[in-house]
Amino acid sequence: MVPGIRGQEEKKMKRKKIGEIGVDGGQAMVCDPCYIESEWKSSDLPQDLGKGPRTHEFSYDGCCRETLSKDMAGQLNYKMGHAGAGVAFSTGWGDGVYPVYATYNEEGRIVKVEVLFDEE
Repeated sequence: MVPGIRGQEEKKMKRKKIGEIGVDGGQAMVCDPCYIESEWKSSDLPQDLGKGPRTHEFSYDGCCRETLSKDMAGQLNYKMGHAGAGVAFSTGWGDGVYPVYATYNEEGRIVKVEVLFDEE
């Protein structure tokens, strides 16, 4: 079985490298790009960037607060306060270029995406 794939047999799954992600801030984010323009809070970077309590704000400062937390990851919320805008996480090793893999089910649908921050 492939971990994280509900009841699917490994032999029916196909894993393929789909690209790479460049990292210059030691962190990455997963979100639906359609929300970046309407939900992303863009402002001047505060002097205390990433410091202080977690805000879950969908912004660069919000991402920094999540990735600098003890969990090194966290939820980013929509402007109205509810979860779902995205998830930010530390890359663990910092800056670099990391491979991204997709796992496809037997119908050819993507069922899992992985970013490898360390060699398997």
